Amino acid sequence: MARTQAKDAGLARRDSRAALFDATAALLSERSTIEVSLSEIAQRSGLNSALIKYYFGGKEGLLLALLERVAERSMADLANLVRMDISAEQKLRIHIGGIINTYYRSPYVNRLINYMIVRGDKASGERVAKIFVEPMIAAYRAIVAQGVAEGAFRPLDPGMLYYSVVGACEHIFYAGYSLPTTLGLSELTDQVRQQYVQHVVDLVFHGVLGRSEAAG
Repeated sequence: MARTQAKDAGLARRDSRAALFDATAALLSERSTIEVSLSEIAQRSGLNSALIKYYFGGKEGLLLALLERVAERSMADLANLVRMDISAEQKLRIHIGGIINTYYRSPYVNRLINYMIVRGDKASGERVAKIFVEPMIAAYRAIVAQGVAEGAFRPLDPGMLYYSVVGACEHIFYAGYSLPTTLGLSELTDQVRQQYVQHVVDLVFHGVLGRSEAAG
């Protein structure tokens, strides 16, 4: 009996956490800011706002946990990509598409990362670096080393490449307010997402390929 009750409590806890994650993600995706209140999250999730403090310690804890959920899937995909038996050029192309697709699917991610680093406490900033930046840099080092060994890439600083690629991928989502002026759009469409993937790939590969490959 006690075991059954504990199991039911565990399921309820997971369901409540999932509902809070989903509500927060939906609210953040609907607006160009991460300013969302506990009462809004509670109302959207259908749960008491006290559960946010109970499960996460408060709003910042919830936001950090939401980022960790996104990072877990994204970084697992990246690690699998690095291990794949394909060329470094293919890996980088897939990676660029993956970043843009993640931001398109969860447009709040880059805003939330920047918020945690700039406005969150030191521990939150360090945690974001741990779950996002460290695995990304490790992947870039591996992909660049492979590309240079294959004779496809010129020697590159993986850290510089990280800033260039991530910066190019994220800005269209971070600066969504500029879409009416730059592209004449009120929102990003799937067609624009696809076009932007190819655009960033073209820009990046004119910089990373060896001279003969870039010329071709």
